[in-house]
Amino acid sequence: MKNLFIITTLLICIFALGQKKKSTKMAPPPVVAPKINPPATKKAPDFTYGNNAAKCYIYRTEEKKDSLVYVTENLLEYGWVASNARMIITTYSFDPIKKQQVEKDGYIYGQSKTMQYIDGEFALEKGNLTFTPNKKDKFDVRHFKLVYKPKTQKVNYIKDENDRPYKIGDCPVPTVSL
Repeated sequence: MKNLFIITTLLICIFALGQKKKSTKMAPPPVVAPKINPPATKKAPDFTYGNNAAKCYIYRTEEKKDSLVYVTENLLEYGWVASNARMIITTYSFDPIKKQQVEKDGYIYGQSKTMQYIDGEFALEKGNLTFTPNKKDKFDVRHFKLVYKPKTQKVNYIKDENDRPYKIGDCPVPTVSL
């Protein structure tokens, strides 16, 4: 009996001391990889490619002095890659009487043109277009208001700061001389 008592006591001690105590500490949360957002980049407006890739608007003035007609054309071209834009100012003069005579004879009437190219960038914000030239010290920043066709989102024409309407025109085709 003595042996039985010792064995029972040993078993009780083993069961009592062999149990693991529950700890009050909490386990650290599992490590989750942080979600990294890509850096924000300024997105250029989406334009269709092909014939309508660049948008061109032209304003033309004719002024008659003496027997000559002086013409000034302002062409705004924007909408190609990224936010590039260009303004082309063309000036020329001609004699209308000589031009008519030359056209009757079938000859090409030669006239001297002066073209000034102003490269820059454009920004579209809430129906306004801002043309910022690359050489800000020589040229001013120009602001245009987009005038849409009724009930559509297509631009009909644009107006500059002096309310001069720029109509939709043809973009100049680049020429390569060898």
